[in-house]
Amino acid sequence: MKRASLNRGTFAVLCTLFLLPTGAFAQQAPAEAAKPPEGIVHTVVAGDTLWDLSAKYLGSPWKWTEIWERNRFLTNPHYIYPGVQVVIVPPGPREIALGQEPASASGPAETVAAVAPPAEAVQPAVQPAPKPVAAPPVPYLDIKPEDFVRAGEFSKEAPKGIGNIQAGREAKVGFITGDAVYLVLRKEIPEGQLLGVYRVRGPIDSPGQRPVSGYVSYLIGVLQVGPKLAGQPTARIRKSFEDLTRSDLISEEIPAYTPVRIDPGADGLRSSVITGRLENKELAQGDFVYLDQGASAGVAVGNVFNLYVPTGAAAGAATTSVAGKVLYAPAAKAVVVRVSPDFSTAYVNSSMESFAAGVPALRGRIPLE
Repeated sequence: MKRASLNRGTFAVLCTLFLLPTGAFAQQAPAEAAKPPEGIVHTVVAGDTLWDLSAKYLGSPWKWTEIWERNRFLTNPHYIYPGVQVVIVPPGPREIALGQEPASASGPAETVAAVAPPAEAVQPAVQPAPKPVAAPPVPYLDIKPEDFVRAGEFSKEAPKGIGNIQAGREAKVGFITGDAVYLVLRKEIPEGQLLGVYRVRGPIDSPGQRPVSGYVSYLIGVLQVGPKLAGQPTARIRKSFEDLTRSDLISEEIPAYTPVRIDPGADGLRSSVITGRLENKELAQGDFVYLDQGASAGVAVGNVFNLYVPTGAAAGAATTSVAGKVLYAPAAKAVVVRVSPDFSTAYVNSSMESFAAGVPALRGRIPLE
């Protein structure tokens, strides 16, 4: 009887020991599942927008899509609810701007004099392992996010927004950052949502070789919808690049900054400048221009176009020609930042001289003939 009792006791202890790891694993599983996500977890409060959170955590409000990409459960990126938690990852390594080289993280290496070992200790020379060759830096367009978002686009049809500014709380013709305004909207927009304000020019006929006509539209401001007063929507202007007027269009679209990686593209694609973003007769470095070739012709973001002017024309002299052919000289370089099927937007990142709309553009390094 004692032996049977002992065997039963031993069996019970063994069972307990056998079950211990399973119990321990079961307790660890919830802890593993509760592991916090990478980055910062921000709980949204009233008045928050991805635009503001991007400015706070990423250094620029125009990088708001970086937050939205990690929080795609947000159905409307320009309107977020209080109490929602969003994950924000701080910025990684910065891009190398076009024409820049990365700074060295250390100074020049020091050389230490070697002491010759005794003759009897001399060993056969061992070849050192080859040092890994660092990959060349990837060039990116050197442009500020605040400038990038104002690139705009050229389209055949006139853009249609969802409304306009009707008036301001104060009697003004133009409205700037901080002003309170009344809106006329053709759809219901919740209080707190951000909206973009766009300026439209057109119709514009291209002076280039291809017959093109259309409209230019570009961002000039951002406003945030406020409460209704007597049934009419109100808003406060959060950002204005120019004075906002009653004729400017309100849209739910707000552009964001995306780093532009330089990819020159194949040589030889011909295009021409339709117009500039602004109504300037002379265009130069820092301007945006619209080209009459787009994705359907093989244009891609990052492509580099050389812009040319007829020789002598910029100086006001008679255009130079040889055997009936006009001679051209390089005037500027422009990098494509936005592409549609028929047109593209390019940023003039360098210029030797100013140029006018209608000048030819050539992708690549082949001289224009």
